[in-house]
Amino acid sequence: MARILFLLAESTSCGIHDYAYYRMLEEGHEVVIAAAVKKPTRTVVIFAGGAAGAVDTFEQREGWIIDVDIAFDDVDPETFDACVIPGGPGPEYLRANRRCIEIVRHFVENDKPVTGICHGPNVILEALHQLGIKNKRISANVVLEADVRAAECIWVHEPGKAVTDGNLVTAWRRPDYDVWMAAFVSL
Repeated sequence: MARILFLLAESTSCGIHDYAYYRMLEEGHEVVIAAAVKKPTRTVVIFAGGAAGAVDTFEQREGWIIDVDIAFDDVDPETFDACVIPGGPGPEYLRANRRCIEIVRHFVENDKPVTGICHGPNVILEALHQLGIKNKRISANVVLEADVRAAECIWVHEPGKAVTDGNLVTAWRRPDYDVWMAAFVSL
């Protein structure tokens, strides 16, 4: 049984979080949810194309409130085997959190599996940049293509596939949860 650290922020996609969370439990792993502050954290439901006749490209509505197990400042990354960064808009806040990036750097530096989907790879990119690591193959939501290239990594856009490069697994976005988690579990 592995110990898996999930990194969460306000506005993380509840669909992505829930899929990955329950997939890890199915595998028999212990899951610990961390956020900047240990408090109940609101996720969002994201409707591609809007809902109820909306014309928005993407519409966000309130999702589940997730009980956070631990604050970033109290995380000892040495005690975890792998790290998951669910997507949605939430990781845009995580990438600016110094402690969060330190945690992800630990996983990258120690060749422990780390994964992100949608906007989650932005957190991985920040850690790679700080470590001076380049040329990693990264997939993500298409709006992150410029971020991937700015980090001097290799942009891969192959919907329906997860991208594995060493200990990193990244994927586009919904509906690719299954291939994303299958690739991560294989590590």
